[in-house]
Amino acid sequence: MKAMTIFSLCVLVCVSRVLAAEDDAPPEEWIQLFNGKNLDGWKVKIAGHELGENFADTFRVEDGVLKVSYDGYDQFGDKFGHIFHEREFSSYRLRVEYRFTGEQVRGGPGWAYRNSGVMIHGQAPETIRKDQNFPVSIEVQLLGGRETGERSTANLCTPGTNVVMDGKLHTRHCTNSRSETYRGDQWVTAEIEVRGNRIRHLLEGEPVLEYTDPQLDPRDGDARRLLEEGKPKMLRGGTISLQSESHPVEFRKVELLELDDAGEWVDLLSGGDLSRFWETTGNWKLDDGVVTLTPRPGETGWSRFDAYLWLKQRYRDFEIEFDYRVEKHGNSGFYFHVGDRKSPVAKGIEVQIYDSHRESEGAKNRRLTDHDSGGIIPGIPPAKNAARPAGEWNHFHITCRGNDLTVKLNGVVVNEVKLDHPRLESRPKEGWIGFQDHALPLALRKIRIRGL
Repeated sequence: MKAMTIFSLCVLVCVSRVLAAEDDAPPEEWIQLFNGKNLDGWKVKIAGHELGENFADTFRVEDGVLKVSYDGYDQFGDKFGHIFHEREFSSYRLRVEYRFTGEQVRGGPGWAYRNSGVMIHGQAPETIRKDQNFPVSIEVQLLGGRETGERSTANLCTPGTNVVMDGKLHTRHCTNSRSETYRGDQWVTAEIEVRGNRIRHLLEGEPVLEYTDPQLDPRDGDARRLLEEGKPKMLRGGTISLQSESHPVEFRKVELLELDDAGEWVDLLSGGDLSRFWETTGNWKLDDGVVTLTPRPGETGWSRFDAYLWLKQRYRDFEIEFDYRVEKHGNSGFYFHVGDRKSPVAKGIEVQIYDSHRESEGAKNRRLTDHDSGGIIPGIPPAKNAARPAGEWNHFHITCRGNDLTVKLNGVVVNEVKLDHPRLESRPKEGWIGFQDHALPLALRKIRIRGL
């Protein structure tokens, strides 16, 4: 009895400490994008009308709810509209509570029945053409169910954009989520989580759709215009807007939690299957967490670009770590921002992997070149020779964010350079990542990456 009493007391003390720690934790700072009173902080753009003209009071606030209404319309007339928050965001969790009500306005397209959306990574409303129906953006499509049949919500649509799914460029305009069907006038909670270049849709707290690498689609005229004006192809942030597509809809909560820009680390060798994240025609093998390149008989040279080990996903800003090991006279390279995988040397940037340690033996004052480990090709040598002897593991930590590139080799910063450096300014600012097949043995391990 006494032992049980002491045990119970310990449990109570532990629970009390946990609860106290939770009470001391700083609260999450959700930003209320909609204040429940008026449309302060928002801008209206309706097709066929100038920015700021809220035709027929389409967007309004009543009883603490942001309503999209059509009681001032005779017919819809393709007046697709959007209300934009004044700020732009990049990494965040966005939560909306919405419901569909009433009847669709006369003249609304059939597909727009109980249809609205949250547009993210959108273009600025000031850049939208007067007659443009939709902003170039990523749409989290919100749908209400019909009387019968299944109709998912929190789907993906891509006006002027593309994304990557399962490691491949995804060009389908609309893609259904895994959500259930929500009928009637019930309130539904949808969330969008944006971490770096990774996006998830959640319904009632459950993930229903995931994808990466949102990007402008050069096949679309409005997206092409943005590209010609110098906008980056890869979308790292942008405007947030709510849609009017001919069916009345209400939003009673629109709130946002800003997140750290850095995405979660991804183990690129997880699962023991090299093809999960990588593709190649070369002789690369993964065994016990180590990737090895063993040239096949008769293979020579470094120009077999299809034999490189290519990551399936493209990146702009990223942080990557990996270990490498070369044999005597070993030579390879880490490639990034490759715009054309058939010509990575000319259409990308290389961080050199080389048996540099032997070069320092008996030549302490030897001038380093871009072909020493940690050198950046073309033309930027490392500040120090930090490579270990052939046969030993070396560790690279490479960070590319915005205009800044930092290369650490075995804990030593060997290169810090701007991407607008004269040697690099003509190179792509985003693209493929890969390791070079130089027809020489190479081993890699502990490869992990995260988008920034």
